Amino acid sequence: MFADSAVTGPLLRELRAVAGIGLRAMATRTSFAASYLSEVETGQKPVTDAVIEAYRKVLGDPTLGLADVDVNRLASTMTDPSGAGTSSLDDVSAILERTRHLEDQVGASLVTPVIRGIDGVARALASERVGRSAAAGLASEVARYRGWLEHAAGRTLTADRVLADAGVLADAAGDGSQLAHSYSFRAYVARHAGNLSKAVDLTDAAIGISNAHPILPVYDRYQRAELLAIQGDRPAAVRALHRADRAAEATDGIDLPSFGYWYTAGFWGVQRGIVLALLDRRSEAVREATAGLAAMPANHRTAGWLASMLIQIDPDMSADT
Repeated sequence: MFADSAVTGPLLRELRAVAGIGLRAMATRTSFAASYLSEVETGQKPVTDAVIEAYRKVLGDPTLGLADVDVNRLASTMTDPSGAGTSSLDDVSAILERTRHLEDQVGASLVTPVIRGIDGVARALASERVGRSAAAGLASEVARYRGWLEHAAGRTLTADRVLADAGVLADAAGDGSQLAHSYSFRAYVARHAGNLSKAVDLTDAAIGISNAHPILPVYDRYQRAELLAIQGDRPAAVRALHRADRAAEATDGIDLPSFGYWYTAGFWGVQRGIVLALLDRRSEAVREATAGLAAMPANHRTAGWLASMLIQIDPDMSADT
């Protein structure tokens, strides 16, 4: 029997959720009663070795992306991060990767509780300097993703605070990509909160980081064009849009990082549509966005972030357009 069921039970529940498996489906796959598993996952009953092994076999399906996550190791990390090794970073990274793609299918609200918990684990590993700077870089990535989820939930102040933390962690790691991305996401939150001057400053800061992945400033240049259009500076917005288009063309075909897998040619088409809509060039905006959708991977078209983009172009527009 595992020593701390209060930690391991909820962890099993979160891993099951990340895998996209319902409680009844897990009961069927493990031959345990759903009511019993519910009590195990909520800490009302002890977590036995048999339950852990049953979950391990189900979650070991390579299509779920969690095959290398060790439940006992992760639970030990959550209980006492001081004894963690770099394998714990791999556990957190695998859960983060799976959760990001799960969000595209099920929406932000269902994955937010998982990421809030993983955010705490990642920060603890960073405090212990596991893998030296690697833990801080990973913690920054997790915090940035959590900031996006908090924004999606309407928690603007929390999103801004978490994204500021992501920047501090990235700076500590010496990770230019995570630092630029944290600025970019924080600018996005400020822009949608109506704080345009803050959004401009953060966007410019993101563009100014020279050691970031080359795909990241492409988005920031489109975001810069958006902000200029909102401020009513049409000539400057048009010039900024052309610069963004050239930056997108220059990175066409580049390998995308896991933390920016959505930055495809199709995404840029939709992003271009947003800027054109803000410039009151509505028919062009719809045409560019429609072409972008056609070029976008099919599994991106169900994502909540795409829906939030399309509504800025045309309230009646959808991924099925």
